[in-house]
Amino acid sequence: MPEPFAASRRHPRNSLATKIIFFVFLSTFLTALVVSGMAIESTHRFLREAIDRRYPALLQHSADQVEAWLAAGQAGAEACAGAPALRGLSGPLRSGADGPEVRKALDLAASGHPLANLRGLALLHPTGAVAATWGDAPALPADLARDLGALTQSSLQWLRSPSGDAHVLASAPVRAADGGVAAVLVSLLRMEDLGQILAGDGEGTRTRILLVGSDGREVATAGRDAPCSAGEGSNRPAACDEAAGAFEEVRLPPAPPPGRAVSDYQKPGGERVIGAARPLAGLDWTLVAEEPFDQAFQPVLSVVTRIFITDILIVLLFSFLAYKITAAIVQPIEALSDGARQVSRGELELEIPVTRGHDEIGLLTRTFNDMTRKLRKNQVEIEAAIHQLTVQKRELEQANEQLSQLSITDGLTKLHNHRFFQDHLTREIKRVQRSGDPLSMLLVDIDDFKRLNDRLGHAAGDELLTRIARIMDESMRASDLLARYGGEEFVILAANTDLTGAATLGEKVREAVSEKSFLLDETMRLEKVTVSVGVAQYKGDRKAFFQAADRALYRAKAQGKNCVRAEGDSEA
Repeated sequence: MPEPFAASRRHPRNSLATKIIFFVFLSTFLTALVVSGMAIESTHRFLREAIDRRYPALLQHSADQVEAWLAAGQAGAEACAGAPALRGLSGPLRSGADGPEVRKALDLAASGHPLANLRGLALLHPTGAVAATWGDAPALPADLARDLGALTQSSLQWLRSPSGDAHVLASAPVRAADGGVAAVLVSLLRMEDLGQILAGDGEGTRTRILLVGSDGREVATAGRDAPCSAGEGSNRPAACDEAAGAFEEVRLPPAPPPGRAVSDYQKPGGERVIGAARPLAGLDWTLVAEEPFDQAFQPVLSVVTRIFITDILIVLLFSFLAYKITAAIVQPIEALSDGARQVSRGELELEIPVTRGHDEIGLLTRTFNDMTRKLRKNQVEIEAAIHQLTVQKRELEQANEQLSQLSITDGLTKLHNHRFFQDHLTREIKRVQRSGDPLSMLLVDIDDFKRLNDRLGHAAGDELLTRIARIMDESMRASDLLARYGGEEFVILAANTDLTGAATLGEKVREAVSEKSFLLDETMRLEKVTVSVGVAQYKGDRKAFFQAADRALYRAKAQGKNCVRAEGDSEA
């Protein structure tokens, strides 16, 4: 054994292996500290950014759900108010009548429409007096009843009862034959649905979602079933009096700092939370999402713990490896061997230190480094090629999607075209054959379009087609399909709609078009345009379905245009 090596064995603290191990330990420890600090800061910043992205999206989604719930309640009230049973009693209702006949008409109107989110109905005379009720009818304050009695348009209102419960009222006028208001229908919405809606958007227990009224108190909270909103006074459950205080005052989150979407603040009880707020359209409510600060940033503490443990393991591991390698072989060939092992694992970001000599070891080291540089270059080129292929694939998919959309869209009106309509009709016929639901078709033709087109020119004709298509599209229900059938003719497929309902829809479309005036050329003269509508209901034969709608449209044209005719109407 050489003497220097033997001396190092006698004095371990002065040995090369000890110095290398100490150097490895110190450098790894310092590197771990720096990387840990950067990782913790990056994790904290990433979590902040994630929260700033998540809260607005969560509030937007919850707002959409609540606004859809309010719209559904308003639609239910309007549907009941427009029921034939109530419109048929417009005369007695306007004169202040009540009694069994009015209650029966209200029951018929309620039973004829889906009222999943309505708890009860109250029918008011124009004076504000209650004519009849259905279900858990709302208890209206006298001044509010007088205001609702003068109602001429549909509206949403909310109020808080003396017990602290919030109520949402959807009101709609019952129209008489002359268009006046015969009565007002007020519906009480199911407040317990709000708690379920908010609970579904709260991501389990992480974030608390609540609605706050203009009085600064809770209206609804995620998970709260609001069982006490059904009654007042003697009809109110005893447990509700104890729970009334649960609708506490809420401190709204302050405005977030610039560039942030979420605020840090303390609740009245001293708890530190993060939160954000968003006002709701339609009612003076505010949607609030909040979460305890410690709970929101719990992942940072978890990351710190894992990083600390990982750092200790890395330092110990590298120190042990340095000791083993240095104690076994201290020659430069070990570095090459270790480098070869790293390359075999795919770790190409390495450079073997080049010795000063020009012997075989130096040549081998330089050759090894040249090899790794070429491997890294090849790897970069391969990754760039893969990325390019991925981009081209994405662009091709987008182009295919655009072509698919163009194949089913009318280029002028942007409505669905004849091809899409035929495919959709095939699917609807199969569906109604299984379910037995009604299916109706409306053929809509612009009256005297050829005369207007010849007089004003094709550009004006195209503009007219586009604008009428937009008017009809705005008149459609979400479940209806509007398509351009050809030329100046359009077709509407009304699912779950019988002949009477389709005729009503056709009249709505006809009125929407006839009420508009069109400026189509440079003469600045307003043109009035009308449409004729033919209506038919599917009875098992697709061809007969089209023929019935076409005959109805022909009768509408023959009987003076600007009208709606349905199959089976009198020829006169």
